Amino acid sequence: MIKPLKKGLVGGLSYAALGLAILAGCHATLAQEKSQAEAAKQAAQLVRATRIKRITRLAGPYARQVVLSARQFHVRPLLVASVLYVENGGDYTGSASRISSAGAIGPMQLMPLTAQVLSVNPDDVRQNIRGGTLFLHRMLDRFHGNVRLALLAYNEGPTAVASGNICPQAETYARRVARWIRSGTDWDLAPQGHWKCPHVPGRAQRPSGRDPARRA
Repeated sequence: MIKPLKKGLVGGLSYAALGLAILAGCHATLAQEKSQAEAAKQAAQLVRATRIKRITRLAGPYARQVVLSARQFHVRPLLVASVLYVENGGDYTGSASRISSAGAIGPMQLMPLTAQVLSVNPDDVRQNIRGGTLFLHRMLDRFHGNVRLALLAYNEGPTAVASGNICPQAETYARRVARWIRSGTDWDLAPQGHWKCPHVPGRAQRPSGRDPARRA
């Protein structure tokens, strides 16, 4: 015969004791969740600090402008910093007024016609970096987020990339930039599906018109 529970008891526990047990369990759960949240926050801060350190190392004196321009045009700062680093060969001495043999100007090595299309003054460092970042943004948009094609277009010009007329030097350039982007563990800008595009246009005859972004 099962004895009925006494009034005010649940499973042999008083309602007060049961309430305290429930509260203790809730506090333990909340403490665990808070601990997990703190750990996630610390991990995020560490990743952020690592990214900032890498961007500063790559962009040197232009790190602040790189971050500002990247935020303005929704481009990853690490991508912009890597392009900047490769364009200058890691040496920013005299880069503000640097002009290449092809006529590319400044830290982001903008062609004069490209700068004109982007409505920036390539001789002004801030506008030069902003223009280069905007051009990267447009190339990423044009090639549907495909980072490899966007980098090829930055170096070779979008017309050449769209027609499949990509020179080996541009391929080397894209790989060099990618190496710096992928030098850390937080790379998530270009998943394999974007970097290794399943369809890359085949070679075609070079267009007769000069691409404003082409530098060689």
